[in-house]
Amino acid sequence: MRIEAEDSFWLEKAVCCRAERQYYETLNRRKTSLPAAAPLRAPAPAPAIVAPNISAPSKKAKKKNKTMAEKEPPNKLLYMNPLTMEANFFLETLNSVNQKANPPQLDPHLTKLLERIMVGIENYMDRNPTYVLPQDKAAPGEGVVFVQPKELQTIKRTFNCSACSNRIVGTSIAKAVAHLSEQHPNPNPNPNNQPVQAQPAHPTHPSRQEKKQTLVKARQQMTVQLPKKAKAMIVGEITNVFKDKYPIADKLKVIPEYDIIEQALCNLLSPGFPKQPLRVYKFGSRITGIGSRSSDLDVFVDIGNTFHTFEHRASNTTITKLRAMRKFFCGSDDWRIINVIEQARVPIIKTCHLPTGIECDICLNSLGFCNTNLLKYIFESQPLTQYMCIYVKNWLERCKLTEQISTYSITLMVIYFLQLQHLLPPIAVLQMEESVNQGVLVGPWVVNFAQKSPSELGLQQVVVTVPVVKGYLRSFFAYFAKFDYEHFLVCPYFGQADAEIQNIERILPTRYSAYVLENPDCSLQLRKPMVVQDPIQLNHNVTKAVTKYGLQTFVDYCQQTAELLEEPSTNWRQRTT
Repeated sequence: MRIEAEDSFWLEKAVCCRAERQYYETLNRRKTSLPAAAPLRAPAPAPAIVAPNISAPSKKAKKKNKTMAEKEPPNKLLYMNPLTMEANFFLETLNSVNQKANPPQLDPHLTKLLERIMVGIENYMDRNPTYVLPQDKAAPGEGVVFVQPKELQTIKRTFNCSACSNRIVGTSIAKAVAHLSEQHPNPNPNPNNQPVQAQPAHPTHPSRQEKKQTLVKARQQMTVQLPKKAKAMIVGEITNVFKDKYPIADKLKVIPEYDIIEQALCNLLSPGFPKQPLRVYKFGSRITGIGSRSSDLDVFVDIGNTFHTFEHRASNTTITKLRAMRKFFCGSDDWRIINVIEQARVPIIKTCHLPTGIECDICLNSLGFCNTNLLKYIFESQPLTQYMCIYVKNWLERCKLTEQISTYSITLMVIYFLQLQHLLPPIAVLQMEESVNQGVLVGPWVVNFAQKSPSELGLQQVVVTVPVVKGYLRSFFAYFAKFDYEHFLVCPYFGQADAEIQNIERILPTRYSAYVLENPDCSLQLRKPMVVQDPIQLNHNVTKAVTKYGLQTFVDYCQQTAELLEEPSTNWRQRTT
């Protein structure tokens, strides 16, 4: 049935259905209110419609109406026919189907339903429904207040499956259909009329926990294949990787643009903190010598001599400083704010210095600078470490694992591996030297160390050649492909094999146990799929974000990389699978 405009030809049409004529005749009579003795009747139950001139509703009705029309005066009751909302949902679905590029489809079930809908509409109109007018079009003191059409958009449906203990299956029809296809996939399980074994009267459906366990087992049995870009780098000539990456990484350690950025930050922020000393410290992959042109420059801004202050989570004072700094960046023509991340363990302002084009991560935590000093010493004393870290950093990016495993995390894994080869000293040994008995502290953590050469520590300095680097890389990936992450952790602080997770806290220095005793919620996060301990901030697991599936993917990639590095061919497309 079509509903045309009231001034259309339908009123003069000789033949039309009784429902259509009744609709327009009723519209022209412009009935203005609902009879008190004849409330609307609808297929679904609906609240009684009460006009303002009828006696006051009961206390229970008042309470219910208050929630429905909180912003309306007490005597005005919002009205909406229950069929209005059903019709709105139907039109939304119909419009979304009509907007698709593919031609519409029709099946026997839909044909019957549409016919029944049309018959139902005619039956509804044939019952001579009372026409209700809003107050602005009715006579004074009559009519009702309608729920506005735009308010219907705030109501969303949620589908649940009665066969699955009323499990919620989504908010769209597509998700409901997907649930039926996955969980109830056999509408005609025996099309060829074959003998069927008797089924239990009440079939059992797997619980959510059982489904999760099944998914985990399936993932564990599945080997994730290396991305093509990672394969291309692994089987290609390793010399090309260092030829392209090493000169850039080494050059980026010290460039004039860093001094420009440092001066610009001081000029920008000093007026905002006139009574507090301000100093800028640069750190991160660019400063250590493993960065690239696309790497951010990490900057620690010390405002008010906070270098030695440690916060496991940023305090309100730190957040307030960060917000105050943000205003200056927003008001400057030389800086562009990219993002402000306040909820991170170390809150940062991600910004770009427009004159140099370098993106910067501004923070108020000094431990990143201290970690950088340690890495710079290690790279300079054992250059093999720098070459390996450049390679694995690019490998990590090509494998798209950087969201869970950071550059700093994989660098600590390289350091730990070389400690096991007796090429690097344990960090604990460097911090126990007599020259650092008066340790520099950031909170409870010792951040300085003895900067001795490998020969002074009784270690060999490896001569870096392509075969040597490739051999150590192959051993590195093979080692972490077989590593027992469930029972052991990567611990550069002690630098020894088989560091057991269950015993590590007993042997850590007293500064750790004293801090955890005062702050029980700040202990090393050991109940994670992967544990890589920070060698300076001893209560920090730098891989705490790694999931079980992420770890499995990393292990699979390590295994495949170790195998590819064994083979001499430089064209991975020619390799046998």
